[in-house]
Order: sequence, then structure tokens, then C-alpha cells
Amino acid sequence: MSSSKKWRSRLVLAAAVSLAASLALLWWPAPPSPASAPTQKAASPALPEQARAQMEARAAETARQRLAKMPTPVIAQRVGGYTREEVGVVLGGYREMLSVQGLYNQQYTRERTVARLLETPHGAQIAAKTLTDPAFAREAFGDFQAEARFFSIDVLKTAARKGDERLLLSTADTLARELSRLDTGTGPLDKGRAADLRDLMHAFIEVKGMDAFANGDARLLRDMGYSPSLSPAVKGLYDDTLFFHLKRQFGRERATAMTTALLDG
Repeated sequence: MSSSKKWRSRLVLAAAVSLAASLALLWWPAPPSPASAPTQKAASPALPEQARAQMEARAAETARQRLAKMPTPVIAQRVGGYTREEVGVVLGGYREMLSVQGLYNQQYTRERTVARLLETPHGAQIAAKTLTDPAFAREAFGDFQAEARFFSIDVLKTAARKGDERLLLSTADTLARELSRLDTGTGPLDKGRAADLRDLMHAFIEVKGMDAFANGDARLLRDMGYSPSLSPAVKGLYDDTLFFHLKRQFGRERATAMTTALLDG
């Protein structure tokens, strides 16, 4: 097993153990206070805060240890038009997001990190290029390129939630056209890039909300890169993803009709 796979396996196992320990610490019942000691009853409300502080300290130490064990990719002086420092900021953020995987503060830490990356001059652009340019992703992030693509979708989704949908949509459009161009019809689509396109579609649908699609506005699909000229396999990704969301809200029969209307619109 390669060193990259080994540290990933250790990370998954450590995440499970740490999460279980954190939950046990938070929910472990306090010992009963003697009836003759009313002062202890007054102090008991502070226990959850104490447990939370212990969990935060445990999570911070776990994340620090993980970061110390992670391989550090060597970044060239310039990568895809960006400087080593610009790429390094994004790489550092993604490593931090990976280090809290499975910890109780994962969501908060990742949201904070994504917000920080969006405040940098090129954070969103680097995230988009990571998804559309496999060579750039490999050169910029090395063994972290798969994780970098995953976190890049979070960056673009958050930007869309803040009102800037341009990069999320243009990235989906670029991926769809590239997958279609490379699709010979004799084999499956590139698994990783197809998953990226599907996740970008999930992200956009979640940002817009199902009511926007229920209204039958086919422009939303075109905004995401859908076109009748795409290969059947790529069109199938749009079909499956849209139907998945519509079925959850409207049921199979109505979702089938709505999906067909949107794709044919």
C-alpha cells in the first residue's frame, strides 16, 4: 500500500474513533449530586460548556496531528498562471478542511475556511480550474488532487449561495462539454470527472431550490451546461441528477414528467 493510501486509511479510522469519543464526552451523564449539596446543583449547567471546551481542545489536537502527518506537495514557482503563494493558500485551506474530517467541528471549520478562501483574490478561480483542468489539479495538489476537487465544489457552491453563480455554472458547462467531447460511446465516462459534474449539479440545485425547477424553467438546465447536442451518457447525468431531486419532493410519476419536460424544453 502506498504512503498516500496509508495516511488516508489512518485518517478515516482516526475520524471514526475521534467522533465516537467526542460524542461520548458530550453526552456522558454527570454523576448525581448529593441532596445535601445544593451548591453542586447550581454548578451543573456549566458541564456542557466544559465538555464542549474539552471537545474543542481534543479536535484541535487531532487536526494538528493529522496535518503533521500529511504529505506536503511541492508546488512549482508558477502553476497554471498562478504563483506558488496563491496556490499554496488554497492548498493550505484544503489541508485544513481535510484535517477535521469526522470531527465534531468539521462543518464549522470547513465553512470558515471556505469563506476565507473566497476572500482571497484568486481562491474561487483556482477552485474552478482545479475542476476543469486535470493537469493543473495534479500539478497544484499532487496526491491531494481528488480531495482538492471535492473541496473546490464547496468553494463554488458557497460563492453561488452568496450570489455569484458564474464560476459554478461555467465550470459545470466546461466539464459537460469536455466529457461529451471525449465520450466515444464505447466505454464509461471518466469516473472522477463525471462525479464532479454530478456534484456541481447537486450543488446548483440545492442553491436554487426545487421550486425553481418545479416551475418548468428549462433555462436553469442550460445554465448548468445541458444541451441536446451532448453525448447520451452526459445527458444521462443531467437526467439522473434532476430526477433524483424531483422524485424526493414530488414522487416518481410526477418527477418523470417534470424531468422530461425540462430536458426537452
